[in-house]
Amino acid sequence: MVTKMNALKISKDRTTVVEETSIPEFFLPNQILIKVKAVASNPTDWKHISYGIGPVGSTVGCDAAGIIIKLGRNETEQKFITDKFGYKVGDFITGVVHGASVLHPENGAFADYALLDSSICTKFTTKTTDGYEEGKKLGDIIESGSSIDSFEKAATLPVSLYTAVMVLIINLGKKLEFVDSSSEWQDANSTLLVYGGATAFALNLLQLNKLTKSFKNVVTIASSKHEKVLKSYGVTENFDYKIEGFLETIVKKYPNINVIIDAVSNENTFNDSYATAKKLYKNEKIKLINLMAWDNNKVPEDLRDVEKVDVGSTLLYCVLGLEVPFGPVTIPANEVYRKIAVENIPKLNKIVADGSLKCITIKINEKEGLEGAADAVEGIKLGKNRGEKFVARI
Repeated sequence: MVTKMNALKISKDRTTVVEETSIPEFFLPNQILIKVKAVASNPTDWKHISYGIGPVGSTVGCDAAGIIIKLGRNETEQKFITDKFGYKVGDFITGVVHGASVLHPENGAFADYALLDSSICTKFTTKTTDGYEEGKKLGDIIESGSSIDSFEKAATLPVSLYTAVMVLIINLGKKLEFVDSSSEWQDANSTLLVYGGATAFALNLLQLNKLTKSFKNVVTIASSKHEKVLKSYGVTENFDYKIEGFLETIVKKYPNINVIIDAVSNENTFNDSYATAKKLYKNEKIKLINLMAWDNNKVPEDLRDVEKVDVGSTLLYCVLGLEVPFGPVTIPANEVYRKIAVENIPKLNKIVADGSLKCITIKINEKEGLEGAADAVEGIKLGKNRGEKFVARI
């Protein structure tokens, strides 16, 4: 077996460079080594580079889809993985990696090979022999709404979909149980507001919400061009953020909103969400969830009101069960978070296999290989994505 590969690394000037390096060695029990075939870029990728979170020389990238070439470190682990999850060499698989990690800088998604944790992976099948999206070339768009049946589509899942799972269960207190249309709603009374309804995370969350019948009433904020797909995922009403006074309209029309998810999580959307939560407050705190690990201290003291707004967040890296050195802070290993991930993420195999989970809009990078991955990272950093996920074929 080959021992060398190419990987996209963080360089000394905080950009990226393709370098030859060793294939990562197994460092956790029951890992899977995959030949990477497609990767997707996320905002966390460029932030690890530009903000100095990832060490120089570390491999970038979190979302990878590929083919299993080795199960575990030995026969015992191989048997466990096969018996527990049904995975075998040659299966198509997608999973999350902590790219540009301080603990394991040698392992990242943007490489020829990557290690995945078998307990938090998702298996898929493809329609074509080579596994890539049928009839699509470099630079093409894959429209949303079809089943997860190619490397490109599967590569978009881990970060956004797994984050949605954790938010649904931990932050929103719902069960990840896929039910039929005759089942009762878990919450038929209150209303959920999602700021940034067309983000990859939100589109997956909305689908999970509908498939688990969690919140019956969901309101989103997104461009009106996404309205059709949002309605198909069970959204009651969408408000276009380009229309003046949209937040005031939402407060007046939906005063029973008690949970806001800021799926964009930049300074402006967080501040707007916080101000909206304060206006919505009646006798119960409004829950505000963000994706940046921010708490109430993010809000200027003169605007902060902890009696009215309960700020919460999530950090997907905790699914690996390791401590997370994150800039100047180290987040301890979270056993509860890990347990919930291991118990629930494997359930996603069902909705991928039966086609009930649909893909989001995808832009295949014009460049192939790791150069395409680097280009996708830069595109996200420059804000070139407009309602589509950037994917590169490796």
